Amino acid sequence: MFQVIKNEPKYFEKARKKVKLPKVKSAWEDKNISSIRKDLRKSILEEQYSLCIYCEKKISSDKKYSNIDHFKTRNIFPEKSLSYDNLLVSCNTHNRCSSLKDSKKQSIVKTKDDYLKIVDVVVENPDDFFDYLITGEIIALNPKGQFTIDTFNLNDSSLIERRLLIFQSLKYFGNLSLAEIYESFGYNYKSFIKSIYPKLKEF
Repeated sequence: MFQVIKNEPKYFEKARKKVKLPKVKSAWEDKNISSIRKDLRKSILEEQYSLCIYCEKKISSDKKYSNIDHFKTRNIFPEKSLSYDNLLVSCNTHNRCSSLKDSKKQSIVKTKDDYLKIVDVVVENPDDFFDYLITGEIIALNPKGQFTIDTFNLNDSSLIERRLLIFQSLKYFGNLSLAEIYESFGYNYKSFIKSIYPKLKEF
């Protein structure tokens, strides 16, 4: 996970101001919002380097592959339904990321207090909560980091395998800058690269 700088698009600001509650069942279902949801997903994804905000897998803005995630779910925090700082884009991978966080059966996030245990990438720097091993595993630096890893299943075996493959490839990249490395990998798993690349001299 990485910190995100949010910049609310003018068209979203304009649209949310037109929403009149409680005349609609859900602010998110109001026609002013539903009509711009596709563009909004693209805008948010651009802030995230086209990565899932949780696992950092490269994703497209197509709704088949990504969704706008209310970091603090609408069921518990209805007042944050149209808060731009609460909107992130996640992959649609089963049993991981937003699909796991919002699962009624599997999620470990049940109450408002549980959300205080998750790293909020808009207001917190994930570097203070996580580190990575060359084996591809993400490790927690504190309890909040561990709760976040568990919430989004960030040590799913497929993620570990992909990060490990990146580490194995990085050994052959010579003396490129970190920015050049990011470009080479399309920003995929950028936090893993940021953590591991400086350590390559040890191998």
